[in-house]
Amino acid sequence: MTSTGRCALCDGALPPATSEQRRSYCSNACRQRAYRRRVTVTAPMPATRQNLRVLSNLPAARDTFVGRQQELSKLDQLLRRHRLVTLVGSAGAGKTRLALEAAGRLRRGRTDRVLLVELGEITASRDVVPALADALGVTAETDEPLRDTVLETLVNMKVVVVLDNCEHLLDTCAELTDVLLNRCPGVRVLATSREALWITGEVSFPVEGLPVPSTDRDLVTTAAPRSEAVKLFVDRARERKPDFRLSAENTAAVALLCARLEGMPLAIELAARWVRLLPVADICDRMDEPLELLTLGCRKSPRQSSLREAIDWSYRLLQPDEQFALRRLSVFDGGFDLAAATEVCSSERSAEPVLDVLSRLQAKSLVTAVPGTTRFRQLETIRLHAREKLVAAGELDVAYEALARWFTDLSDVLITAPMSMSADVQHKLDNHVDSLLGTVEWAADRADERLLLLTSALADCAARRGRLGQARAMLRDALRRPSTRDDYRCVALNHAARFAAEQGDHDEALELSAEASRLVRTIGQPALVMSSRSTLAAVQQSSGEWEASDKNNTECLRVAELLGEPLARATALVDLARTALSLGKHERAEENVMSALPISRASGVPARIASALNTRGAVALVQGDLDEATHAFQEALRMDGINPLTAPDALEGLAVVALTRGQAERALRLEATGRAMRRSVGVVPNPFWAEKVAGAMRTARLMLPVARADAASTPLSAAETEAFIQDEVWLDRTEAAFDSLDDHERRVVALLATGLTNQQIANRLNVSVRTVASRLHRLRDKLGLRSREDIAAWGAERAIG
Repeated sequence: MTSTGRCALCDGALPPATSEQRRSYCSNACRQRAYRRRVTVTAPMPATRQNLRVLSNLPAARDTFVGRQQELSKLDQLLRRHRLVTLVGSAGAGKTRLALEAAGRLRRGRTDRVLLVELGEITASRDVVPALADALGVTAETDEPLRDTVLETLVNMKVVVVLDNCEHLLDTCAELTDVLLNRCPGVRVLATSREALWITGEVSFPVEGLPVPSTDRDLVTTAAPRSEAVKLFVDRARERKPDFRLSAENTAAVALLCARLEGMPLAIELAARWVRLLPVADICDRMDEPLELLTLGCRKSPRQSSLREAIDWSYRLLQPDEQFALRRLSVFDGGFDLAAATEVCSSERSAEPVLDVLSRLQAKSLVTAVPGTTRFRQLETIRLHAREKLVAAGELDVAYEALARWFTDLSDVLITAPMSMSADVQHKLDNHVDSLLGTVEWAADRADERLLLLTSALADCAARRGRLGQARAMLRDALRRPSTRDDYRCVALNHAARFAAEQGDHDEALELSAEASRLVRTIGQPALVMSSRSTLAAVQQSSGEWEASDKNNTECLRVAELLGEPLARATALVDLARTALSLGKHERAEENVMSALPISRASGVPARIASALNTRGAVALVQGDLDEATHAFQEALRMDGINPLTAPDALEGLAVVALTRGQAERALRLEATGRAMRRSVGVVPNPFWAEKVAGAMRTARLMLPVARADAASTPLSAAETEAFIQDEVWLDRTEAAFDSLDDHERRVVALLATGLTNQQIANRLNVSVRTVASRLHRLRDKLGLRSREDIAAWGAERAIG
């Protein structure tokens, strides 16, 4: 055979060709160079709908992309301004799907082509460049390396390269991306990884779970259909069961399921696959073991075939010290701070090594920093996977022992200074209450001697949340068990007695406090002796034994002053003020509470401050100083909010003030609100206060017709109570037109009636000005009024106080 022509590129002689071959180029090198020349110098075409589309090798979508519109808009802006954007998130967060959707929406202009390079199935670094070359459609030339061929091809092109799943080839991907950005000015890179590439010019874009709806019973019906997480669940559920719909029966269960899965798209999609077999409520009930349930994945992608495999992939990529820390951190349920993590993850007391590991785990999307705090958390699915690894490694008891030691150190104040627990210690215990519960359960299983002390600390946390019944139950169970530590038992007895007294169970309270008093005599701890006497005084006060209570509180005050404990002194003074008030010694009561107030304010504990303010209000009320009483009760409400342990006293006090000023309906409604709060947690007032409030309400009912009094004796809603506390406005609900408004509309009317602008109302309600305007428009239609001023006047006519 002989050559039949010249090369179309270099004009060299063509090699011999067979009858089946038609050659245009003398070599593969000329063929590749001609290809590169064509893609860079092709004449521009007129812009049409068809040629505005970018050439790509992106796979066609097989299902609907749900939500993430704000993320897509932000990504589009970032890709216009930056050449490297990395989507960073944990397993199952939806990084790949978001990247594909963002890349698929690109249009010609700054981009002519999108190249998807899928790295998930690649295990060797040497295969990364060939994967990019394959996506680009070039092969190695005989006289140059494949990487140079790729770079020479891309050098004059406007391309977005999507590097998907970089985490297991991080160094290689970082090096390749660095070269692409340096050598090819028209190239931009959109990467997905569980960890950033950490090269110059990179913008990390965090990808988290979809927004989940409120699971509040009053809000879920309206919030769930708007939630992106719920929309995704419904869409994927219809793929399995086409007639699936949100209904009154399943909405709350779908919302709860999405919330428990923390809005993670992969988990939601896997859960939705079960709707053909199980009702949503049953799927939700099985979420205690999500790694077992969420296993119906796609056959094609082994790493996404189950939630367990997706997380295990991340775990295998960790260094040994990172795996160790992740396992140990799994004992924390609900988050943790650096001090707690240091105790559990290291035998060293220095925080630096643990902080370093935490930062690396955070960078790899396995630990999340809680915004606005110094706390961290794990996604529940990641934590459960790490717990499995902890058990398999035989480290469960070691980790819990370290955590129990940390909680014991925190709780030791219940022995050394039980009446002077600082706000910082309370805050730490409250922030780790779920982990404390797990530690108590672990200690109970092993008959650990620290059980009573840890249970007392946990009961304190429960009581601060208004769960007195739960606190009493856990203490009752712990006290039944044998104990070798009298001091721990004394602490638990004092807590149980005080909680029983607060719920009106006087016989049990007296029995428990008596046992504590007998036991404390053998211990010889002055602070514990003082605490036992204070508990006994509280029990006596709750049953109306004022003289005995006064005697014990006086002794507590003496010991507190000797020990130099200002918080214990403030507690004794407040209790003495209440006792003096009940005994008719008003001046002594005022003197005691005014001495306690500055100390209470300095403590920084809202409940302690509110308690002192409520006592100050009660004293002023008995003395006839209505303005001072009102000021104290209102400040107590603002200080501690709708806390069912402190708010009832304040609301009832304001009810008595209202009656004294002739506002019978207002008095009845405030008292009903306080009574409903007491009922919700089972708290009863002391006999003196109960009789004073009851007498005032009997008078209020006599001032009104029976039907009107009955109508007024219904509690405020939570939103109305919050409005009353925060805005100091009161709305009369006697008219039918007002009853037709929802809580949000009532609050808008109340604020409008005080003369606020739309912007000021929006700031108060934490909504947009547009939302306020929309609510005002609906109010005009609902009330039949013509203008904003008419609504303000209508509200002002019906405002009291």
